[in-house]
Amino acid sequence: MTYLFILGARDPEMMIIEDLVLKAQHRVAYALAEERRVYPGNAYRAERISTRPGQPHGRTIWVECALADASYPRDIVVDHHHEGDPGFDMPPARYWEGSSLGQVCHLLSLEPTSELRLAAAADHCLSAAYKSLCPGVDPDDLKAWRIASRAKWQKIDPEVLSAKVESAIAQVRQLQPLKVGPYEFFDALDLDIPELSEASAILGKPVMYSLPELRSGRIKVGALNGTPEMMDAWMEFARTVLQLDDVYSSPLRGYAEGYLKQ
Repeated sequence: MTYLFILGARDPEMMIIEDLVLKAQHRVAYALAEERRVYPGNAYRAERISTRPGQPHGRTIWVECALADASYPRDIVVDHHHEGDPGFDMPPARYWEGSSLGQVCHLLSLEPTSELRLAAAADHCLSAAYKSLCPGVDPDDLKAWRIASRAKWQKIDPEVLSAKVESAIAQVRQLQPLKVGPYEFFDALDLDIPELSEASAILGKPVMYSLPELRSGRIKVGALNGTPEMMDAWMEFARTVLQLDDVYSSPLRGYAEGYLKQ
């Protein structure tokens, strides 16, 4: 059977997924909003998919996206972002099953290579992978692969990216703690620290940050690399103290986000 894989926002993991799907001779379409491919902020509010009107779809596999019309059926869901997704509750030890990449490989009957394992662990639970909590993933190999693959994605020299990461590590070490209930996050709010997420994951230091989401014009506020208990506490803090809109979290994956009210 040939499947139609409907892909969400373009990122390095999604590019790997698309390449594997096409090599396996399945079809690909994209989730669209305002006639453009979706980005993370609207990937689950797509207006249509990029197939021609009247073109037969066959069985569809939705990868990290959905139509705004919740009544539209999704035959198979590949995702790990929201409660109910196949990978949402998968802990670091089961990162391969939890990641969207691993789920796609399962559907395609593909065995994981070393590089695919690195990509899956990085996307599903980066901080845990750097803590050696993902079987088959060495933190040093992960760091080297991340520098090489992300430099290629950003079209910059790997040494330039490596220097940015090291600079971010030095800056994260200087951040001041911020109490959220009984827990401490390190305060990167309103700071422009390129590679903050990577540095926080490498150090295993939970951070709170804010940044503008360019395509939507909204200000995102989030927390990274805390324990599930810390993420739950931050969610309560985000809703009651910060009064953010559209708060969501994946506690086992160590992140939570929301948006300042407009």
